Amino acid sequence: MAMGISLLLPMCLAPLLTIASDGKPMRFGIAVSQDVLADGLSLAGRGALQWRRLPVGPENIDEDALVWIEVAIVAPRGTARVMLGGAGASPDGRGPAYVLQTESRRVAYGTERVQRWEWVDGSVDERVRTTFSVRAELQGEVFEVGEGLTTESAALVDRAAWWHARGRAQAVAAGLLPSRYGGSGTTKAVRKHLRSVVEHLVEMRGRRGAGDFVRSDGEVTNLEFDTGLALLRCALANGDGRAWQLALRAAGHLRDRDLDMRSGLPFLHGATHRGGAPEAGHVWLEGLLWVGLLTADDEALAAARSIGRSLALRLPMGTGRNERLRDYAWPLLQLEALLRVDAAAPVALAADRLAMAIAARFDAQLETFRFGEGELGGGMYLERAWLTAGVLLPALRAHLQRRTEGCEAMADKVRVVADALTDAIGSGARGLPTHWRVQSGRRTAVHYERGTARAGWLLEGLPSRTQQKLLGRSSMRRAFAETPKLDDPDLPTEFTLLARCRWVYR
Repeated sequence: MAMGISLLLPMCLAPLLTIASDGKPMRFGIAVSQDVLADGLSLAGRGALQWRRLPVGPENIDEDALVWIEVAIVAPRGTARVMLGGAGASPDGRGPAYVLQTESRRVAYGTERVQRWEWVDGSVDERVRTTFSVRAELQGEVFEVGEGLTTESAALVDRAAWWHARGRAQAVAAGLLPSRYGGSGTTKAVRKHLRSVVEHLVEMRGRRGAGDFVRSDGEVTNLEFDTGLALLRCALANGDGRAWQLALRAAGHLRDRDLDMRSGLPFLHGATHRGGAPEAGHVWLEGLLWVGLLTADDEALAAARSIGRSLALRLPMGTGRNERLRDYAWPLLQLEALLRVDAAAPVALAADRLAMAIAARFDAQLETFRFGEGELGGGMYLERAWLTAGVLLPALRAHLQRRTEGCEAMADKVRVVADALTDAIGSGARGLPTHWRVQSGRRTAVHYERGTARAGWLLEGLPSRTQQKLLGRSSMRRAFAETPKLDDPDLPTEFTLLARCRWVYR
């Protein structure tokens, strides 16, 4: 689809959106200011438009706050302009652009929910989702109780295609991507290589495997580290249609295949799709959430919200060597991602508790956040710097962005740890130090890596000026330009580790 979109500042007689249309229906989600919706929206010239609020966020919010809406347009080939003022929302899905028909019915192995979008130009989109209440075999594949199977008409996948075709600026405005600044030639080379990696990713076979990948040891990844988010960022940054389609299938796979009915959380990676017990430190909802927002998919949004609420009930319980950084930092990062678009008191309370628990583990002498898993005895601590930088610091920064008052002490701790990481890295000439031992403030047994995904995570937690300085070095460009290697035995996981990093897209 040859589509583009630009978001303009509301002004008298100026369009809110200017869209290049290929004549086919479009349906997508976009964030706009609450106040621009007061008088409705309309389409200048020929065509039809309808809109509605997406089911995220509180009902009553500030006028200048951003809200996510679905916009559906049927316009002739050429330029279409969405104007301020006009029709109100069509919350029931029955408007001038399309009519949504929804039907639920019982089948022998569970229930089917059918959604059918009947467009004013005669086009019809359909999505059928089967939820299995008994174990069933369909076309040679066995589906377990609690799994889903979703089939969609081909055109439905393309309705929001402008996001990957021309939507980078809007992705920056929405917070999915950073602005392109300070990456030098390094990030350009990395993005180019990641596009090649996407072409080499091979999904698992069949309808049960679509959207997921397998490791070299035969383990099902269960989209570990949020492969969907990594693919989505690649799609929008590179204008990559294959990455976009894989991201959507990954979101569907998580919703249909990997959710445990009892805990509400995804299963851990393992020998089968649903074999590993769920763990709070292995939960990722950002990719699913963003797919729901960008494609105006209510079911994806409901699944992301459900995961978040279940995660809020599973605060870490480990003690001693079983007290793990990932069980605190990953949940905090995911909850804060959800809270940016969907404020819910139980989720916010859980995020606050996690942030305070992490802050309480700050060690001023070692200049890090100390967890039981790193204790080696005799006062010696194993600092996994790549995890501290790649997960913990981004999680705390996301928390501080939401809690702007009363968190000065926490902000100071984040700065101390970030400065200590910067000092440990130095010029980066020997590579990036992913982990080391520290005792009485002295680092020993420092392990350096060059051009690995874990080294890329170390960059993620550094201050922007330090990132810019390091990325400007030719050694960094050479190190990351072919990361990961196309023949890497664990290509999906290594791709995810690097491609989810925000610095890659600067």
